[in-house]
Amino acid sequence: MAPNAAPDVSGAEPNPFLAPGKARPLVVGHRGVPLLHQENTLAGFRRAVELGIPAVELDVRLTADRRAVCVHDDDLARLTGARARVAALTWDQVARLELRRELPMGVRGDGGPVIARYERTERIPLLAEVLAEVGGRLAINVELKLTSPRWWDTAIGAVAAEEIARAGAVDRVIVTSFDPRKLRAAALARPGLAVGFAYDDSMLDFAAPLLDRLPLLATELSTLDRRPHANGRRLLGRLVDRGGLGRLLPVRAVGIEHTLIGPRTIAQLHARGVAVGTYTLLPVGSTTGKRIDPCGETLEEVDRLAALGIDWIETDDPEQVLARIGGAGRP
Repeated sequence: MAPNAAPDVSGAEPNPFLAPGKARPLVVGHRGVPLLHQENTLAGFRRAVELGIPAVELDVRLTADRRAVCVHDDDLARLTGARARVAALTWDQVARLELRRELPMGVRGDGGPVIARYERTERIPLLAEVLAEVGGRLAINVELKLTSPRWWDTAIGAVAAEEIARAGAVDRVIVTSFDPRKLRAAALARPGLAVGFAYDDSMLDFAAPLLDRLPLLATELSTLDRRPHANGRRLLGRLVDRGGLGRLLPVRAVGIEHTLIGPRTIAQLHARGVAVGTYTLLPVGSTTGKRIDPCGETLEEVDRLAALGIDWIETDDPEQVLARIGGAGRP
């Protein structure tokens, strides 16, 4: 049971991501339903509604004229074939682009390339469009993407927060990011908005030459992990279990890569009133080029996380995960 928020005496339904005492994890379609429609598209979000998927995750970036758009990559070459960056284009320019029917999805767990094939092209939507159409029918995890080279720009936090508030979706949305400064900007713009830090298991790989020289840290992670740089992941696991950046930010949730979640992780975070989600199970591929941990491709890992009391599971195959863990569909 996760005491993630103060008791609600208004009669309103609690935020589905934060609601305490879930019988089963909330199933979250990662970027929509990418097995059936291109990622981060209205078509994918509409299909999630049709299939009874209760929630989706989507990515947001800012255009040059400060419009919040739903797109994962800043470089649009993979998605559209256009050699241009989202941050350098206006919304009018982005709106004219089409997401490919044959879309490279990175690499599988065995390292082989993945190409997803769809019936038709799709366009990149505005965050406001998505919230207006499905914000009342889906719970949504809005991820604020890291920005490079303009890493110092935190405007996306405030812009996204205002769009969510304008749509009346604050009670059905969480805002997450790997960038704590963007989360702080969102929280300052709309203090009632639930924000959550995201942890990637490669965050400490930059310090691997040093950490690899230390004795192996005694921390329980998800599997007998035999990949290189185990000490970095074990140290991250300790930080996560002890609250991590939640002590510095007003976070009400965390998104943790499944490989960092051990037997004590969820219970300890729940005791601090923090909801815990995980990503990305049953992945189509790794569009970042990062190696996929094999256990993330198994339903056994879904079972393990559900048994530990995880609050939500992001997955590229939400239909299969929903069938596996059960649930009543939309919250």
